[in-house]
Amino acid sequence: MSWYAVDALDRALSETKELLLPFDLGTWVRLAVITAFAGLSAPQTPTFSWESSPNAAVETAREVSFSEFLAVFAVVAVAVLLVGLVVAVIGAVMEFVLVDAVRSRDVRILGPFRERLGVGLRLFGFRLAVILAVLVAVAGVLAPVGLAVAFDAPLALLALLVTLPLLLVVGFVAALVSEFTTAFVVPLVAEEGGGIVATWREFWPQVRADWKQFAVYALVKAVLLFAASVVFGFAVAVVAVPLGLFGILAGALSGAALVAVAVAAVVGLVVVGAVSVPVVTFLRYHSLCTLDAAEVPFSLR
Repeated sequence: MSWYAVDALDRALSETKELLLPFDLGTWVRLAVITAFAGLSAPQTPTFSWESSPNAAVETAREVSFSEFLAVFAVVAVAVLLVGLVVAVIGAVMEFVLVDAVRSRDVRILGPFRERLGVGLRLFGFRLAVILAVLVAVAGVLAPVGLAVAFDAPLALLALLVTLPLLLVVGFVAALVSEFTTAFVVPLVAEEGGGIVATWREFWPQVRADWKQFAVYALVKAVLLFAASVVFGFAVAVVAVPLGLFGILAGALSGAALVAVAVAAVVGLVVVGAVSVPVVTFLRYHSLCTLDAAEVPFSLR
C-alpha cells in the first residue's frame, strides 16, 4: 500500500524546482512577499535596548500616574490588536494567492488578492472561530484555579483532572483542523468555490474513509515542519549574530556603524527570504500533491 504523503515528497520537490528554477528575481520577490503572510513565515518582533540613569527612570515613573499608564497600555494594546487583525486577514487571503501561484506557476499578488479577498475573509472568520474555541477551553482550565483562589477551596483543583486533558484534546483537534483547512480545504475552495464550512462538510467523509492516509500525512507534515523549523532557526541565527554585533557597534559609534547595521538588516532579510521561499513552496506543493492523490475533486494542474 502506497501512502499519498510519502509519494508526494518527490513530486513536490520536482514541482518546487520547476517553479523556482531557473532563478527569476521577480518570481522570488513576489513569493517572498506572499510567504511572509502565508505558510510558515511570521513577523519577527525586534528588541531594542537603551541606557538611562536609574534616577531618570524613577523620576519618570513618579511623573506617570496609574490612570495614565492604563490609558497608554490600552492604546498600545488596541493598536497591537488592530495590526494583528490586519496581518491575519492579509495572511488568510494570501493562502489562496499562494495556492493560485504554485498551481498556475504564474506568481502574481494584486490581481489574485483582489479576486480572493471575499473567500479570504471567510477563512479568517473560520480561523477566528477555532481560536475562540481554544480560548474557551483555556478558560475552562483556569476556572478551577480561580475558584480555588477566590473561595479558598482547594478541592476545586480536582476539576483540573478533567479540564487539563480536555484542553490537550481541544488543542490537538484545533491544530489538525487548522492544518487540514490550510492544506486541503483552501485548495478545494479555490478549485470549486463555496464556503469554508460547506467545503469541510464535503471533505470530511473523505477524511473518515481514508483516515489512515491523512494520519500519515499529519505525521509526515510534523516531521517536515520540524525540519523546516531547524532550517529557519539556523538562518535566523546566522542573521541575528552579525546584527547583534553591529547593534553593539551602533551603540558606541555613529554614521558608518549605522550604515553597517542597515546593510546587515537588508542582507538578513535577503537570507531569510532565500530560505523561506523554497521551504514554504515545497511544503505547499507537498500538501497539494497529497490532495491530488486522494479521491477528491481536485487536480494540481
